[in-house]
Amino acid sequence: MKNRTVTITVSASLDEVFSFLADPKTLPLWAVSFCQSVRKEDERWVVTTPLGGALAFAIDADRASGCIEMLAGPTLELMETFPIRVFKADNGQTVASFTMFKSQRPGMTDALFEMHYRGLVREVGSLVERFGGGEVSSGLPEESRLCVGIVSENLEATRAFYCGYFGFEAVFDAPFYLHLRGPGGEQIGVMAAAADAEHREFEVATSGRGVWLSLSVEDVDAEHQRLEGEGLLFREAPTDQPWGERTCVAVDPNGVLIYLSSPNGRMDDSLKGFVKEPGAEVVG
Repeated sequence: MKNRTVTITVSASLDEVFSFLADPKTLPLWAVSFCQSVRKEDERWVVTTPLGGALAFAIDADRASGCIEMLAGPTLELMETFPIRVFKADNGQTVASFTMFKSQRPGMTDALFEMHYRGLVREVGSLVERFGGGEVSSGLPEESRLCVGIVSENLEATRAFYCGYFGFEAVFDAPFYLHLRGPGGEQIGVMAAAADAEHREFEVATSGRGVWLSLSVEDVDAEHQRLEGEGLLFREAPTDQPWGERTCVAVDPNGVLIYLSSPNGRMDDSLKGFVKEPGAEVVG
């Protein structure tokens, strides 16, 4: 089962960190994207999510081992586990690790899982300050140094497209500019077209001509099926390409072509002579 782990190292005592994390009543103080409030009903915990939903919740904590198992789900029978481990490091600091497993429920794609994990990393990062400072280790890729820019007449539709379908998040969201960050560190800047723009290139929105974007995915066919099920229209169905990839093509609200691709390991012999990086002709 796919999983990701984020770890914090802090100066607070083990007892302080363990007691805080093992107490369900502290959830709204740090797990804000999961828990807006928590209450007890018939000796059972119920979490109210920021969207107003209700989830069954339980904690099984063992101070001797430092293990805290959080369980949550729509019912007691369908709860999923979220394990935390708190222990003392060799240097005397306290370490807490938080593991997220990819849900097996329908609709949980890799992109959505990575988006949820990024949210967890942000929330766990807030605990560092609460516990007196320290470090966060998440394993997330660094943000790309390249940011693709698009001039658009509809920032709202562009935000909904990339965030809704591909797991991007808006890290800056103003009426004149939108900055999106993807699950793998990808960056897209979206500038609102304006007649009085500083540069004339920003005056007119793109129609999609002369530019395209490519997003690598684990399984093109699975992503195509998922996105079609969510209502996304495709220009081209999954197709094996001679350069060693399998791709499908969608179009964003600005007319920009979006290539979803995964390597298929089959580059046409006629193209291998153009490869400049040794070994790159074996894609996949």
